[in-house]
Amino acid sequence: MSRKMDEDMEILDDTGESLNLDSRLTSIPLDALRRSSRSKIALYLDDQSDIIDEECGYVTDWNGLAELIGFTALEMRKFGRQKSPTQDLLVDWEITPALNPTLGNLWKYLIELGRLDVLQDCRSFVIKDAENYILTKERLANDYLPVQENQVSQSSAPDHYVDETRMLVTGDIDGSITLFDAFVCYNADSTGKDIVFVKDMIKKLEKEYDLKLCVPGRDDLPGGSRYVTDAKLIESRCKRMIIVLSHEYLHSSACDFQVKFAHALAPGARSKKLIPVLIEPSVPIPQILRHVTLCDYTKNDLMEWFWDRLAKSVKAPLDPEPNRMGSSVESSSPMSIPSNSSSSLQSQTSLSPSQSLSSIENYRLTNDSIKNAQRQLSESASMSSNTSSDSGFHSSSFQSQGASSLQSNQSSFSNEYTSLSTESFPTSSSKAREKKKGTNIFGQIKAKVSGKKHNNNTSSQA
Repeated sequence: MSRKMDEDMEILDDTGESLNLDSRLTSIPLDALRRSSRSKIALYLDDQSDIIDEECGYVTDWNGLAELIGFTALEMRKFGRQKSPTQDLLVDWEITPALNPTLGNLWKYLIELGRLDVLQDCRSFVIKDAENYILTKERLANDYLPVQENQVSQSSAPDHYVDETRMLVTGDIDGSITLFDAFVCYNADSTGKDIVFVKDMIKKLEKEYDLKLCVPGRDDLPGGSRYVTDAKLIESRCKRMIIVLSHEYLHSSACDFQVKFAHALAPGARSKKLIPVLIEPSVPIPQILRHVTLCDYTKNDLMEWFWDRLAKSVKAPLDPEPNRMGSSVESSSPMSIPSNSSSSLQSQTSLSPSQSLSSIENYRLTNDSIKNAQRQLSESASMSSNTSSDSGFHSSSFQSQGASSLQSNQSSFSNEYTSLSTESFPTSSSKAREKKKGTNIFGQIKAKVSGKKHNNNTSSQA
């Protein structure tokens, strides 16, 4: 009778015990088989056989099983090159759903090949694996609790409004913002000199020099975006960056990002934000750091100064004299505004060069007018000297009084002109007022001169 399996056909061993699988196990997927069961089945089928079963027409080793499953000749040649063709065959079968990889089909094909020895010796292993698979599946179905919330994260979910930069390091857990003196840039994945040097540096700088270092792998909180955390720490939490230069540093993409980001914050190196420390000789210095002064840990003759030099470079303020420019300007140009011209300078603003020159020119014209009035007064006084000799009036007294009045007014205008030139120029509205003021004074001087001349003529007639 042919061994083409009938679903209801029962296969018995020499002792009369059934070799069939229970119907509830036949639909279990092939990946329920553990490694020990696969190895035991492979012990039987890996042994190359040239015997062709007359009833089924297949070779009774792994080749026949591969043909029954439906693998191609090319795939079978690939199996033949493996250390265990049967195990490789089972792996490829369970990842190909189209070939229906179940324990029931494996059992059916072994029966068709006539390998009752495999069924008899491996049956207990297969049944045990199948039952464990069923129990595990039932337990997961009853005890399974989803890790994710019922509300799936979407663009409108509250998680998108959480400030992930609020808590970056372990010190932020208590609610405070932790600040550092320096961020340590090193290859955290290194197992060589880098981590040894960083630990020595922590002992020296934190314990002896009372500095606070931000060390990736020690201070940063896991679970956040790596580059977002590094960027925020470098920009807002750390005053400077200590760069541990070694051969391992050159292979770290994280170090490359950290240094380039810090360099972008201080491209001119004026604030000395980047502090490279060379810990291995013959390390090629990156182009971005070639213009920055190094701390060399490789020279033994400089070792006695190394830690003190490094600590002071971290402690140094970023801007030694923050108010230096403002204080020098105030001390070098203490401007005093005269009281007689304060009203004209209250609304002063920056004038254009043409407006400034126009203001000065108006003052010059007024000053020239005073000089002309003084000259006319002198001429009038000399003309009236002859007529005043008989009446007892002295022209010298009259001349001195007029000249004194002119000189006082000229001095007043000179003070205003000097104040304007040395301090600032008035606005366009102030300029009009000053011009009008000069015109009024000039009119008063002319009135005084006319009055004096009139009095002189009257006295002469008398």
